[in-house]
Amino acid sequence: MIKIFILFFLLTLTYLSAQEEIRVGIYQNAPKIFMNSQDEPSGFFVDILDEIALKENWKLNYTPCIWSDCLDMLENEKIDIMPDIAYTPERTKRFMFSKETVLSSWSVLYRHKGVKIDSILNLKGKKIAILKDSIQSSSIKKLLHTYDIQANAYVEALSFAEAFELLANNTVDCVIVNRFYELNNPLGNTVVKTNVVVEPSMVKYAFSFQKNHLADRVDFHLKELKKNQKSIFYIAKEKWLTPKASTNIPKWVLWIIFGTIIIIFILIILVVLFQRMVKKKSQELLQKEELLIIQSKHAAMGEMIGMIAHQWRQPLSVISMNANNIQLSIELKENLSTQRLLEDMQSISNEVQHLSNTIDDFRNFFKPNKTKIKINISDIIDKVNKLFVKSLKNNNIELIVKNNDNYEIETFPNELLQVVLNIINNAKDVLKENQVENSKITLSTFQTKDSYIISICDNGGGIPEDLFDKIGKQYFTTKPESGTGLGLYMSIIIVEQHLNGTLEWKNLDDGACFTISI
Repeated sequence: MIKIFILFFLLTLTYLSAQEEIRVGIYQNAPKIFMNSQDEPSGFFVDILDEIALKENWKLNYTPCIWSDCLDMLENEKIDIMPDIAYTPERTKRFMFSKETVLSSWSVLYRHKGVKIDSILNLKGKKIAILKDSIQSSSIKKLLHTYDIQANAYVEALSFAEAFELLANNTVDCVIVNRFYELNNPLGNTVVKTNVVVEPSMVKYAFSFQKNHLADRVDFHLKELKKNQKSIFYIAKEKWLTPKASTNIPKWVLWIIFGTIIIIFILIILVVLFQRMVKKKSQELLQKEELLIIQSKHAAMGEMIGMIAHQWRQPLSVISMNANNIQLSIELKENLSTQRLLEDMQSISNEVQHLSNTIDDFRNFFKPNKTKIKINISDIIDKVNKLFVKSLKNNNIELIVKNNDNYEIETFPNELLQVVLNIINNAKDVLKENQVENSKITLSTFQTKDSYIISICDNGGGIPEDLFDKIGKQYFTTKPESGTGLGLYMSIIIVEQHLNGTLEWKNLDDGACFTISI
């Protein structure tokens, strides 16, 4: 027993002696890097570097320092690694950077509430607090020089906290910091965030030239961590960083967005009220098939409202961008040509027309078909793409369409579309619940001698054997908190009694496949 203990002790001693000691600079810039209240290294960059050190058998010795002193210590090789440094060509003369970018950042201007700053033009004659030797310092000076704007003074601070103290005491008019600072640092009642944003930068790890081999190892591990969505890189990003975009949107665009939100909110309230009414009466009217079909269709309205939001997000962004460009050109007194103004206004008009068309697409979905009509199968596929592609894309789900035939069918198109909606929504929920990587839904159409076939398959793992015979039964659901148990049941009723077809399902190697035969 004593021999085993001695052997274990010697092995441990050998392991510890083999560790390479690495000196790391750390300064107060939460949430990216900082010493916490227990005097422990913390933050996004620290979590990643600790993981790399564990794999490389490094012993990290963190050295607290003031930002400008940290840079001098790295240049004079008193420390080996300095995290959270914005890359500039000038800084490559002082130390070595990792090739891999860790974060993309930009700087934001904050003003004292008693000072009016709406754009960079208002910085003329202002006192600006800057962090000594920081990227913000060089960026704001370069920007003001470009537009021939003369500040009253640049007041250098040794930390961002000191800069905000100067602002709170009204010693300076404004302060410029990185976009992440606000996440972990209360700004106080006297500080107001402005719309002034300064040029983007690439934030990396930096190394002393004496320890250039460390840069290769850090680059190697950063590449590997970025490939794995479950790695410490993404865990730390979710834990520490929650970027908040700030856009100077014209008031009329804000009114459009606000009105859209109100409409969607009213629709949601109406859906909730309608669902409650239907649940109360469903036992009395269970035998009335038409009512159940209406209930099923309105139960899908929540999903449709979500899809409207996805469809509207990009056009609203384009409208905002064009309006913002026009406003900025006016503020900067640029020569705004009639041609460019017409182009921007035409772009806004096109996106507004797209929003209107989207509303028509979703409104038409809820119009009941009284008689069968002839419709090309490609038209059904186009509607599926319009209604679903944005929602699926935002959930990282790929929709694969295999439509090899171009044939016409005589059917109730909206009822058929409702069935497809139910099946795709069920597949989407399974893929999200099981957190499937490379999630896919494959929609295939083809024609046999006797039938038209639409199949919808996913790679969500398939239907559990104990549930295989239960799904499709009235009021049976695998989503007790949000499901009604009517979606697949009503899909079967619609296909069999309205479309004169069958709806069947089976398990494949990696998921489930639902087949509509008409």
